[in-house]
Amino acid sequence: MSILLAATALALVPLVWPASRTVDVRARTVGRQGTDSDAGRAEDVLSVAAALDLMALALASGVPLVVAVDEVAGRCGPVVRSHLRQVVAALRWGVDEAAAWEPLPAVWRPAGHAVALAGLAGVPPAGLLAGAAADLRRAEQRRIEEATGRLSVLVVIPLGLCFLPAFALLTVVPVIAALAGDLLEGAA
Repeated sequence: MSILLAATALALVPLVWPASRTVDVRARTVGRQGTDSDAGRAEDVLSVAAALDLMALALASGVPLVVAVDEVAGRCGPVVRSHLRQVVAALRWGVDEAAAWEPLPAVWRPAGHAVALAGLAGVPPAGLLAGAAADLRRAEQRRIEEATGRLSVLVVIPLGLCFLPAFALLTVVPVIAALAGDLLEGAA
């Protein structure tokens, strides 16, 4: 009988559990990255950080910014490649180095700020781009840790919904029934 009740309670959990509370880590990542389509967002943050590192290496070797961005674009995934090709096109049309990064999603803003700061200070942007890549990786690590923390809390709820009723039915109810039976026998 108690196994039947536990199985019924377990079967009802998906019906009672709200679908809006499920964690979709990729969807949460998408919400923070900008306005691109969902298809390519999984590679955004870490791929952007890797692209910034590659650009920093190319710029440190003395390559001009437009050549560095174009070469890195040829070695990246489709989403990052399309973003970098947009920057290359803007730079070749004579757009300011800092302004060329503005139309891109928010994940590219550190690169635009690094190039703008380097232009204002008159220093090569290689070090600033490497720092921006490190900042992106740290921010992504923090976001993953927060999502993991939320997930661990959400996993406890279904466990509690399954085990607490089973515990009550298998331990508390029989003890109360036995005590009630003893109490009624003693009163009679």
